[in-house]
Amino acid sequence: MTTRPLATAALGLLLAAGCASGKGLLPDAAQQVTNAEAQVAGGDYAGALDTLAGVRDELCPKPLRDRRDLARARAEFGRGELWESYLILERFSDEHPLSELRPQVTELIWSVGGALLERDESFWFFWSDRSAGRIVLEHLVTRHPDTPRLADALRVLGDMAFEAGDYELAQLRYREIILEQPNSDWRFYANFRFAMSIVATLRGPDYDLQGMQQAVTELRTFLRTAPENPQMVAEAERALQQVLTWQVRRHLDVVDYYRTLDSYDGQLHHARLASRPEFEGVPGYADAVATRARLEARAAAPTGGRP
Repeated sequence: MTTRPLATAALGLLLAAGCASGKGLLPDAAQQVTNAEAQVAGGDYAGALDTLAGVRDELCPKPLRDRRDLARARAEFGRGELWESYLILERFSDEHPLSELRPQVTELIWSVGGALLERDESFWFFWSDRSAGRIVLEHLVTRHPDTPRLADALRVLGDMAFEAGDYELAQLRYREIILEQPNSDWRFYANFRFAMSIVATLRGPDYDLQGMQQAVTELRTFLRTAPENPQMVAEAERALQQVLTWQVRRHLDVVDYYRTLDSYDGQLHHARLASRPEFEGVPGYADAVATRARLEARAAAPTGGRP
């Protein structure tokens, strides 16, 4: 007769325990994450990782996972595991798109990239902290374009591309600063480096007249901004003089080419281009003026004779 009440009581105890356990999951997990955050703040990075092991994967309720991941990444960063720290945050924006912690995450990603570049310890012949740092910063600018560090990251990536001889990529990075971050402290620097990256692609007077004109335009744009850096100004002025010299030389070479073809119009056209006022004072300018005068005099001769 007592079997049913006993069974019912036992079932009730089990259900109560189950409910208590279910209700206790979130507070316990939250406490573990909170404890880990405190350990990170106190510099106990190994202890924080041990604490967070208790809320790994699905053991952590979804509302806490952004805090957990950020705490893990900070702990790894604190103990010098920079790449591991980045890997934890790599998919943060996908997994926690509405997290209020995104500003803190982007700042940590920036710190990871900078620390990798500063350390730059090559450990395989095809891999280095520098390569890893570039990957981290590229992730930052593509996946977190709203970060206040955008211009900083683009400047670093532009300089890295320039140093590697990838001038097209360098131009892309500097142009992003110019167009998308016009109020950035790096704006004038980006104008300068953008122009110099175009100059770096030139190979003397025998190549790319259009590229030379673009370089001249960008160098003059930079110099018109009245930059305060005398070293940049001096370098830009030297580059401008060099490119203008190449332009004059190129036009005079074309004049010689058209002379072999017995083309008066071709000679006169390029002689006039080489003797434009913007080239005054440039090496070769006096020759261009003399060549143009000679060609124009022949055209005005009574016989109307052309060469």
